[in-house]
Amino acid sequence: MKLLSSSSRGRACGKAGAGRQPRQQALSLQGRPSLALSRTTSSSQLCSSHNGRLELALGGTAATDVQAAAADAAGGLEQQAYDVIGLAQAMVDLSAAVDDGLLAQLGVERGSRRLIGVEERAEVLARLEGRETAISAGGSLSNTLLALARLSAAGVARWGGAPLRVGMAGLVGSDPLGGFFTAQMRQAGVDVVSPPLAGAATGTVVVLTAQDASRTMLSYLGTPAEVEVDAALEAAIARSRCLVVEGYLWELPGAERTITKAIAAARRAGCVVAMTAGDAGVVSRHHAELWRAIDQGIDLLFTNASEAAELLRYEPPSAAQRQGLAAAASHLHCATGEQLALRLAPHCSAVVVTDGAAGSYIAALGEIHCQPPVWMESPPVDTCGAGERSAAADGWIWPEAAAALVEGLPAPQSSGGLRQVPSSAALAPSTPHAVG
Repeated sequence: MKLLSSSSRGRACGKAGAGRQPRQQALSLQGRPSLALSRTTSSSQLCSSHNGRLELALGGTAATDVQAAAADAAGGLEQQAYDVIGLAQAMVDLSAAVDDGLLAQLGVERGSRRLIGVEERAEVLARLEGRETAISAGGSLSNTLLALARLSAAGVARWGGAPLRVGMAGLVGSDPLGGFFTAQMRQAGVDVVSPPLAGAATGTVVVLTAQDASRTMLSYLGTPAEVEVDAALEAAIARSRCLVVEGYLWELPGAERTITKAIAAARRAGCVVAMTAGDAGVVSRHHAELWRAIDQGIDLLFTNASEAAELLRYEPPSAAQRQGLAAAASHLHCATGEQLALRLAPHCSAVVVTDGAAGSYIAALGEIHCQPPVWMESPPVDTCGAGERSAAADGWIWPEAAAALVEGLPAPQSSGGLRQVPSSAALAPSTPHAVG
């Protein structure tokens, strides 16, 4: 297996945008530090397993001192204020192009996401021997935060002013992969503010991209641990303008306690709260907890059509249903993105539903808006990460793409325009059920 790494101009997850090839460089082991993680470990560790070896040549960024990262994170939580702070789990992506034959050999359904253990991860990586495999800092929310940072940098380059302050808190392992993740994110302009959890292994996602650009994800969550929302993190949330909760956090132990405390801290401070759904499987397994979080106070809910349909299958009794806005659950599988957005609209101030080639639907403040897809001459190379970047902006957020996107936008109304984030109170519609 030949390992690649995204260049400093690449993306957090190492996946390509529509119609363009990944900008990756083969890692050289000469003249730079590298990690050969080949020792036998227990199943609680990430970097190798008893039946397989994963050699990660992570380059100079892998030499990040974990203790220094912990000290920096502690200082960031106590002092820094953020425009956007995300609550998520750090993951490292291992991405490879595959054919249908390999998917069949692995016994995985094309386009699905499945949780795997360390032994199965080793078996999958063994089958990828000889294929070029990109390694990069990844994770759903990481992609969104990175896109925000790049759009902000592009805006500053064009209009001046101060960049958005973007931070990420959550679960980061104390292993070399955790150091790699932290270094890559900080290099891209996202401050990882949580200290690494001592003895914890960082999670990985094996991303298998088929010839039609669909992707199958095999996720190893690393050390299962609860993300503690302590006084320092609560204070950081209170000093932020927007909190974004990653849907995949629901897979971790104590997730409801973690997310409930984080939302409560944000509500007390008037901080806008956004949440992603993760994927349809996450919604199916944790729908009750998701609905409780929505009822607690989610200002912006971000889903794709399949996640929205799965969420609405378990919609609790509400004013929306009493008013006859809900259709029979049996019809949800064929509902359009627009219909799903309208169904979810009474529950949140703003709802975004992405629907593939049909575009995206935004329901907010009593109105619904359709954002059509961007058509390109070449087919997509890999669709992975599209939804996360859409949460930050429509388009593929390479630095050059961010600059091109910002070039077409009107100038902010004031020098601080990039930071004009509405409060949660401002997002609340005067007539919550007016949509539809």
